[in-house]
Amino acid sequence: MSLKNIAVEGCTLEFQNGGSGTITVTPGQTSMTTKADGKSVYTSLKFTVSAYTGGEITIPGSGSGSGEITASAEKVKVDGKKVFLEGDVSATFTITGQKPSGTTTVPATNDEVVKITDAGQSKSKGA
Repeated sequence: MSLKNIAVEGCTLEFQNGGSGTITVTPGQTSMTTKADGKSVYTSLKFTVSAYTGGEITIPGSGSGSGEITASAEKVKVDGKKVFLEGDVSATFTITGQKPSGTTTVPATNDEVVKITDAGQSKSKGA
């Protein structure tokens, strides 16, 4: 079992199915007492997506949705909860938006996954 960087406030989240847009972490999900490299450690990691384009959603920036990443650490806990590690991913979630249809637009969806691609620090590791 290899050690991975523990995700902290300011970590990088990226789409994994080719989409683009804005991923915003829901505030208030970090430990009030535990920090790694001076940054608060996540104890929950829910997010919203806005201005999304990808898959069937072809009207630029019309997609939105929300999801949650599942913590994978088995040996490290903070505030009684597993910590999030670089490389953790969300379950597949659906983003809704618009696509053109003739002279109008119609609803469209795209399934997406979000991954922690950079933990935001490299001093504290977990497994």
